[in-house]
Amino acid sequence: MNKISKLIVSLLVGLGLFFTASSTALADGDYQITDYDATANVREDGKIDLTQRITYEFDGDFNGVYYDQNLTKVTDVSDFGVSITQNGQTTQLAESSTGENNTFTQTKTADNLKLKVYHKVSDDKMTVNYHYVLSGLITNYQDTAELNWKILGAGWDVRLHNVKVTLQLPKAPIDDLQAWTHGPLTGYTDVDRKQGKVILTLDELDTDEMLETHMLFPTSVTPNNSQVSNEKAKEKIQRAEAKLANEANQKRQAEEKKAQVIKHIFSGIALALSLGFIAILVINPGNKKTKLPSLKHSYEIPKYAPEVAFVVLNQTLPNNQAFSAHLLDLAGQEKLEIVEASGKKNYVIKLKDKTLLEDGLLRFLFKNVGNGTEFDLKTLKQVKNKRSRAKALSQKFEQWAKRVKRQADAYNYIDKKTRAWCVTVMLGTFVNLGVLLLLGIIFSGMIRWICLGLGIVIILLSTKYLLTHSSYTPTGEREIYELRCFKAMLKDVGRFDLREVGDIVLWEQIMPYAVAFGLAKKVIKALKAEFSVAELETGFGIYYGLYFAGDWNDSFTSSFEQSIAAANVDSSASGSSGGFSGGSSGGGGGGTGGAF
Repeated sequence: MNKISKLIVSLLVGLGLFFTASSTALADGDYQITDYDATANVREDGKIDLTQRITYEFDGDFNGVYYDQNLTKVTDVSDFGVSITQNGQTTQLAESSTGENNTFTQTKTADNLKLKVYHKVSDDKMTVNYHYVLSGLITNYQDTAELNWKILGAGWDVRLHNVKVTLQLPKAPIDDLQAWTHGPLTGYTDVDRKQGKVILTLDELDTDEMLETHMLFPTSVTPNNSQVSNEKAKEKIQRAEAKLANEANQKRQAEEKKAQVIKHIFSGIALALSLGFIAILVINPGNKKTKLPSLKHSYEIPKYAPEVAFVVLNQTLPNNQAFSAHLLDLAGQEKLEIVEASGKKNYVIKLKDKTLLEDGLLRFLFKNVGNGTEFDLKTLKQVKNKRSRAKALSQKFEQWAKRVKRQADAYNYIDKKTRAWCVTVMLGTFVNLGVLLLLGIIFSGMIRWICLGLGIVIILLSTKYLLTHSSYTPTGEREIYELRCFKAMLKDVGRFDLREVGDIVLWEQIMPYAVAFGLAKKVIKALKAEFSVAELETGFGIYYGLYFAGDWNDSFTSSFEQSIAAANVDSSASGSSGGFSGGSSGGGGGGTGGAF
């Protein structure tokens, strides 16, 4: 073959593949068959008038469906009709070889009939109705008529759901009607002799399973059947089906027995675990809570720094407010100075003790935000404009918060073993109650009542455990009690004579804690009501303006929070700064470009 001939052949092959691929375009998506409903009307001539209604649910774009009818033992197929029901409307399809929309084709061989339905569908449901007449499946013997028909074979692309097949005989009643069904053992055969029909129902038929019916009825039901035999077959068929039925029942009983064994093993293990868990709750491992009196007002300055007191009391990392209290505490120790500056809500923080630069966060604020010896809130707020600096500030703050948490933990106020036991009790309670609930659903009778009783016992004992056990050490309980009493005093400020606490100098030491606990505004209001301006100016000195004339805490936390938040790139639902949002708001215009 010369080069030109090879080129022509290659071109023809390529064109053939192209048109083949075009005519059988692949579907783009998934689908399932939600219902299969068939009605088989047996006629007196032994032919079966079959109507199948197959409901598909599509997720994606599809060009159509197909159905293969096996023709083994079938002598003839006739009277074809295909229609589609979609959105309440039924469309009758025409037979055509063009592959146009709303047409179907049939391809018949000796063993198979392939029906191909062309109907474009996208993200929708539709029912395909197939109708035709099958001949040759019923045989009239001397002593009985037999229908032995594999209605659904194995090899579907997806499993079938809600399968129902109704086989209606032409006469009724039929006292001698018998039917056996072969397929999944979960199906059910309803033999209605009075109505002369058999109904097969099945929740699911998997792709590798089949559904077959075997029926016996008098020959008088199909008197005009041309397919006859001089043999007697009734007793032989009955014996064979009885054997298959016994085997199926034995298999069903074996599976049920196996399921019962598994259920009892599972229930035994679950009940044993519940009893073991109850035994743990009865033993009561871990330290019990120390009985302490009700909270009372405490005016003693905590031994912890304000930011550490925040962590101990809340068992969380310190927040921006706790850091603000930390700066106020350092100012009270004269390690730095906070001065109100010109400009709205602006303050200057001046370094007085260079040892503070050993702290990574303070070093960043003084050297990277400020000029090395001081920084102000106006400059701090500008950090948000440069994400790299905002991210660095956020990391430094996170490191500082973890360091403060370690300082708090060093006081050993947490009993780690008892805390672990408390967590175990909570998790164990949820797990055991879930398992007992499952057992109560699976079983009935005595086991269900046992599960209910164990569940109630577990709830009562676990509640008692969590109420009587503390995750604090005895020393930690006492110290946290003192902190709570101190905070209770701050919360009740204004309800007692503040002068009883002590002079204003003591209140100057208390204020950073009020800031850390979020009670500063309440304490300031009470101090203004109790003391004169002259007394407050004398007592608080240069820091009178921070608390009473200015708004240091709100100004600092706002500036600091904005700078740290700038390190985040999440989209803003409120319209504030943040990352881009997806989708569209319906704006006009817009240019695009690309390649194809």
